[in-house]
Amino acid sequence: MKKFTSTSIPLYITFLFVTCLFILIGNAYSAYQNLEKLKANNEWLEHNWRVKDKLKNINVLIMDSESSLRGYFMSGNEVYLRPWEIAKSKLDSDFKELERLLQNQSAQVKNLAELRRLYDSKAKFFEDGISTYREFGLTGVIERAKVGEGREVMDEIRLLDLIMEKEENEVLADRRQRFYTEYKDALFFGTATNSIALLVLILFYRLIYRSFYKQRGIENALKTANDNLETTVLKRTEQLSVLSHHLLNVSEKEKAQLARELHDEMGSNLTAISMDISVVTEKLKNKEPELAKQLQRTKRALLDTVDLKRRIIEDLRPSMLDNLGLSASIQHYCEETTAVAGLDYATDITEDFDTIDPAWSIALFRITQESLNNVIKYAQATKVKISLKRTDNGLWLQVLDNGIGMQKDAFTKPKSHGILGMRERALLLGGSFSVKPGENNIGTAIEAFIPFKA
Repeated sequence: MKKFTSTSIPLYITFLFVTCLFILIGNAYSAYQNLEKLKANNEWLEHNWRVKDKLKNINVLIMDSESSLRGYFMSGNEVYLRPWEIAKSKLDSDFKELERLLQNQSAQVKNLAELRRLYDSKAKFFEDGISTYREFGLTGVIERAKVGEGREVMDEIRLLDLIMEKEENEVLADRRQRFYTEYKDALFFGTATNSIALLVLILFYRLIYRSFYKQRGIENALKTANDNLETTVLKRTEQLSVLSHHLLNVSEKEKAQLARELHDEMGSNLTAISMDISVVTEKLKNKEPELAKQLQRTKRALLDTVDLKRRIIEDLRPSMLDNLGLSASIQHYCEETTAVAGLDYATDITEDFDTIDPAWSIALFRITQESLNNVIKYAQATKVKISLKRTDNGLWLQVLDNGIGMQKDAFTKPKSHGILGMRERALLLGGSFSVKPGENNIGTAIEAFIPFKA
């Protein structure tokens, strides 16, 4: 019987997730509602303070106006009327502000209308008093004050101020009580939802706890497999590095041996052939001139073969590297190669480097050789500069061109054996190798660094 396995999430986990989601949404909504209610309560508290401030301000302005009029009546100086003139403009704006603040409170609107009527009555009483004073003097004002009309109006204003403040306090107390009631309900709802959320979290913890111990065995097995794989990879990498080092050494030794054999055996044979051809040519020059000319052509071909042999030997193992040292070999190779390719070249080599390890010499020469070949083949450059310097920590080599630059994936291309070979030569000597854009992002800079051994 064929066994089927399901990769879908169990239904109970989905249910728990949806439940948690709704709980979180409910808590967020409840918190938002509480915030809005608190904001509304604070706004109403501020509204209450502003109403009280305006009422107190109106009462103070009226009292200041009354005091200023008394000063005017007693001294006759018009300066004392200044507070009354200021109060008239301020009181008008205060009443308009109160109308705006109390527009949604019908009882307070009526009280404000009555307060405005009393203020208008009091203002008329002040204006009449000023007119009486100007017409009849202080005697007329005293006679008018005996009636007591102004005092009754002022008492009514104070009483109405108290009534309006009491009304505001009652409304504020009612709103505050309503807010506390709603807050208790919200607190109860939040506690209930948090309890449910805690229960769901406990269930989730149990599920995670079980799955954790189920997967620990798998993770341990994977870790063991990864450790074994990493150990194997490191061992293989080390083996490959040793093999690469060995192959490079063997290659250089074989090239050197082949170069010596070509130079010794083939060179001596070609020299002997050349000498024999020269002797035969001299003997046939007068008797058989045609054969002598043919032998001369043969000798020229033989000399070309000697040049070819020399180039092959130099490619296999530069003789100048063993005879004249690294600096002269690099300069000679650059001079010949760039002359054929039509490149302008410059060298910045600070010394001869005759005392360095031969392995370093051949590595640095091969890196320079491969870099210059890449410049000629791919860079489309017109100038190249080779720098070799001794630093405090090692030897630093740079090949800089002004070509089209090198692509970022040059190291990963299947045919990038030359670059990988240069890097491998530097790494095998404990050094570093890099390819980066040249100066001002023009061309390519190939750099190798080989540190001194500690």
